[in-house]
Amino acid sequence: MKYIEPVKSVVLFLLVMLSVVLTFLIWTYTPDYKYIEKTTGEEILIKPQKDMEDIIRPYKAIFRSDEEFTGTVSNAAMKDMMKTFKGWNILDLVPVNNNLSPNYVNQIISADNRMTIFFTGEIPFSAFNTIFQFTDKELPETTFNRMIIDWSNYNSKDLMLYYISSNNQSLFRSHVSVPNVNQFIKEVIEPAKKYEAFKEVEREGQTSLYVASNKMESVKFTYYIEEITPELFKNVLFPEPNIVQRNVESASSEKYTDGMSLMTLDTNLKSLNYVYPAAESSIRIEPSKLLKDSFEFINEHGGFTADFRYASTSINKNQMDYQLYLQGLPVYSNHVITRMTTIWGDSRIFHYKRPYFSLDMDIEAEKEIKELPSGTEIAERLKNANNIALSDIEELVLGYYLTQNQELNIFTFEPCWFVIRNGTWIKLTPEVLGGVKNGLE
Repeated sequence: MKYIEPVKSVVLFLLVMLSVVLTFLIWTYTPDYKYIEKTTGEEILIKPQKDMEDIIRPYKAIFRSDEEFTGTVSNAAMKDMMKTFKGWNILDLVPVNNNLSPNYVNQIISADNRMTIFFTGEIPFSAFNTIFQFTDKELPETTFNRMIIDWSNYNSKDLMLYYISSNNQSLFRSHVSVPNVNQFIKEVIEPAKKYEAFKEVEREGQTSLYVASNKMESVKFTYYIEEITPELFKNVLFPEPNIVQRNVESASSEKYTDGMSLMTLDTNLKSLNYVYPAAESSIRIEPSKLLKDSFEFINEHGGFTADFRYASTSINKNQMDYQLYLQGLPVYSNHVITRMTTIWGDSRIFHYKRPYFSLDMDIEAEKEIKELPSGTEIAERLKNANNIALSDIEELVLGYYLTQNQELNIFTFEPCWFVIRNGTWIKLTPEVLGGVKNGLE
């Protein structure tokens, strides 16, 4: 019994020391962490990405020399012009007039030794940053849809540029330092002498129209099409594709949703319609940022699946539209969708509508050369048309009307004349010119 107390003391001492040692080990313990590499989601590209200058391209150029007009809508010519402009130094950019009259615009364009480049939509100056070198660090938050180049003083290596906005009725001007002005004359001005003769169609109190004077030949194309699997768009547009539910509503309608956003397919129109309601916003976005955000959103997933070009902006809706082109001509249809639309919301996309097909290859045996009336002849017939007044239209253009054969999965592109009126494209058929109404978006 006399040893019990000493034994208890020893055991208690050992327990206390063990507790101290264990506490020390816990405090000083450093786990052997293994390095975990950061993983990122696999990038999805539906088609190759493009540059801004691929999307912003003119549809027509006219040249005034020796009091005569020539012009072209050639896709190759437009590409070459834009390449020639690349690297030009814009020495200044100053406002000249913010209340342009139609007659003043006509006078500027009709002056000798000037070329005018026509764009479908109003373009922010910042969109030309990849083409021109602006000396001004802060560009004005305004737009233009016609660019006029005056080469009267090219011997002094001095060109003058004018920028006209039809929407804002504004005019800007800048001096240009061209690295090689002789190259500009050789590659842009000299070839213009061999272009088609164009005529100014004057309209009282309106800006003039500029159309080809001679009959035109264009090619009718037939293409096999490739449907882009909706799963690709599902993986791009939804943050967690694995939880997305697919519902077949009917033979021509499918819906995909994750509870927050909705993607709808119309298999007849070959269209995809995506909406994220939580992003809806009424805050107006400046044109330069709107174009940048819209372009980057589509380009990040390779969404420019064909020759889509910037077509128009609706600032009040934060909306940007891109039109399908073929061989440099716009494509319109009642049967399939040929335009991409984005509506920007609160820091992200709110609404995205687009076709989900791409052109595979043209059927060589189906090509057919079509002869079309001259632009001047169409303008004359419009003067006598019952449904369309020449004074009401914004532009007269050559384009393609698209029809489809669903059974063979082929598209036919028929060349024809269109007018633009209030943002709506109207196919000019004999019935339209003769008084029967027939319009299309």
